[in-house]
Amino acid sequence: MSRTARIWIFVAVVLVLVVLRGVSPSPPAGRNAFGHGPTIVLVHGLGSSAEDWLPTARMLARDHRVVLVDLPGHGASAMPDPFSLEQVSVALDAALEDESRDEPVILVGHSLGGLACAEYALEHPSRVRGLVLVEAALVPQIDPAERPRLEQALEHDYESFVRSAYLGFGRDSAQGERLWQEARRQDPAMVKRWIRLAWSADLSGRAGGLTMPVLAVLSANSWPAKEPWTHAKMELGYRKMLAVHPVRFEDCGHFIMLDRPEDLARAIGRFCADPAGDLIATR
Repeated sequence: MSRTARIWIFVAVVLVLVVLRGVSPSPPAGRNAFGHGPTIVLVHGLGSSAEDWLPTARMLARDHRVVLVDLPGHGASAMPDPFSLEQVSVALDAALEDESRDEPVILVGHSLGGLACAEYALEHPSRVRGLVLVEAALVPQIDPAERPRLEQALEHDYESFVRSAYLGFGRDSAQGERLWQEARRQDPAMVKRWIRLAWSADLSGRAGGLTMPVLAVLSANSWPAKEPWTHAKMELGYRKMLAVHPVRFEDCGHFIMLDRPEDLARAIGRFCADPAGDLIATR
C-alpha cells in the first residue's frame, strides 16, 4: 500500500471518529443495586450523592431490590453534552435498561432528581410502575423577573449564592453547612448548568402525561400546614396530573431522606405495594 493511500485511510478513520463523537449518545448514569424484591430506583438531587439515600435504601432493601443512581454530572455519572433535560432522561434510560428485568420500576427522585425522573417517566411510561417525587417541583420556583439578578449572583458570587441555598435546605444550620460542604465539591460549571435548568424547565404542561400513579412527598416548607393542596399542586406544577397522593412530613428540611428516613422508607414501601391506593384526582 502506498504512503498516500495510508494517509487517506488514516484521515478517513479520524473523520469517522470525529463524527461518531459528535453524535454519541449520552453516557449512562452510574448505579449500584442491592436487595431482593420489586425494584425501586432512587435518584438524588443536585450537589448531593447516592450516599444520602442510604439510610432509606437500607430499610427498603429488606423487601425490595434497590437501585441507587447517580444524577448526571455526579459520582460515576458523566454530564451529557449537549446538556438538556431530554439528554438526562437518555442517560437514565441507559442506566436503567438492564434494571427493569422486563418489569416496570418504582422511580423515586429527590429535588432536581425528581424533575429528571418525571421527564424519564413521561418519555418511558411503560417502564415506570409508579413515580415518587420527593421535594420536587415540575415548574421553576423563581419569579421570571428575578432571573437576571439571580444569574448575576450565580455567575459573580457563586460560593455565597449556592451556600445560601444549601443552608436554607438544611433542617438546621449545622446540616445546611454539611450539605453545602458536599455541594461545593462538585464542579461549579456543572452545578450552574443544573441550576439554570431548574430556572427554565417546565414540565407542568406535560404533567397530564404522567399516567402512572404519583406519590408526592413534601416537607412543611414546600407545602405549609395551612396551605390547601389545591394551591400547593399549582405552585409545584402538579395541576395536570391525572392522580397523585400528597404526603406532608413535619420536622424536616428539604432532605427528607436524611431527616425522616424510616418514615420515608415506609411511605415508599407502601406505595410500591399498592401504587394506586388512596390516590387523589387532581382535575
